[in-house]
Amino acid sequence: MSVAFAVLLLSGCSRSYKSVVSTGGTEYSGQRQEGEGIASDEEGAVQEPAWTYYERLSYLFGADSTCVGIDVHNMDLPDWYCDCYFNDKGRLSINIVGDTLKMRPMLEEMLQGPDFDLGIGLCSKKEQLRVDSLLFDAIQRKFSGKFMTMGNVDGSIDVYLQGDNDSVIQHFKDEVFDHPLLRFKVAENVGVEDQRVPVEVEERLFVNHETAPHFPGGDIAMLSYISDNMKYPRKAYDENIQGRVILTFLVRKTGEVDSVRILRGKDPALDTEALRLVSGFPRFTPGTFDLDPVDCRMAIPIKFNKAEYDERHSRRYPAFHFDNGDDYVVEGLSRIVDEQGRIGYADEKGNTVIAPRFKCAFPFENGKAKVADTGENRRYDAEHSYWESDGWYYIDKTGRKID
Repeated sequence: MSVAFAVLLLSGCSRSYKSVVSTGGTEYSGQRQEGEGIASDEEGAVQEPAWTYYERLSYLFGADSTCVGIDVHNMDLPDWYCDCYFNDKGRLSINIVGDTLKMRPMLEEMLQGPDFDLGIGLCSKKEQLRVDSLLFDAIQRKFSGKFMTMGNVDGSIDVYLQGDNDSVIQHFKDEVFDHPLLRFKVAENVGVEDQRVPVEVEERLFVNHETAPHFPGGDIAMLSYISDNMKYPRKAYDENIQGRVILTFLVRKTGEVDSVRILRGKDPALDTEALRLVSGFPRFTPGTFDLDPVDCRMAIPIKFNKAEYDERHSRRYPAFHFDNGDDYVVEGLSRIVDEQGRIGYADEKGNTVIAPRFKCAFPFENGKAKVADTGENRRYDAEHSYWESDGWYYIDKTGRKID
């Protein structure tokens, strides 16, 4: 069963850009610093209408159902659009260029509801990106100092210049670049390298200090975990109830999953099962900011589809060959293999319990099995071989990574 999902960072991690990063905003609703935009976990985070409107706005700009987000560099954004963000009331706020009284009826029709806020932007996102491109080009050719840029949701661009007084600003305006959208500020140390060093300019256009939480084994392992552990509620199955449930959860700096909530439900039974699945996630590698672990809130849609569920759980895989025959049943499970040579586990009746996804996998012992996602099968001689991998870890009988 293929389970389509997109994991979105919502809040909890601040984002900082150095040097020549494009000021087109982040992929999800522009620049936001920690504590800004989305309400805290205790305040209830983003409410359902805000997320729904953001999804609809994303679809209008060209996003597909598997990756919701406004990609300012790859979408044909309208001339009236400046930026959007989740405000401190948990509502979606959209900055536009033009008359808000005239634009509101159109947006209410487009977003299928009135529960959003409008603000006035200085310019369209297209214009902000154009100015940023000109700024970047001028800095490459004419500037040797230290600086940092940051795009704002009103369309302006903050330019931080390193210096002792405002004279550095006037010099930059006269000799490098100036534009009404630029907002200049002086800082004693902006903490960036000289951008005339070739490796900085040509190979690393920006430095992103933030890393997202990482499911053990990666996204494929997350898909497999959801698929392997999903138990389609009988009542929902019989009544042909299908669809997506969108959840939000907090990945603590310890890697533990906490505060799992429904952002958009489908059916009480499906909602409960989705909550159970995400609440049972194994410990993540936590998100970081400047290498320090931080709490990060994420969101994930879980898809319930009967046909895919039936296909996944009724499919039979051939047995993994071991010792000149089919693998032995150990602790109720034996190994199976797919056409790509990936290894999984089935019960004594041949029913798939953990779908094939491992490159190397040993039988279960004391409730756990040693597996690896990468590795090589090497031979001692013509009859004997062994696995070699640097990525061994243990799983339980649900396929969940264990410490």
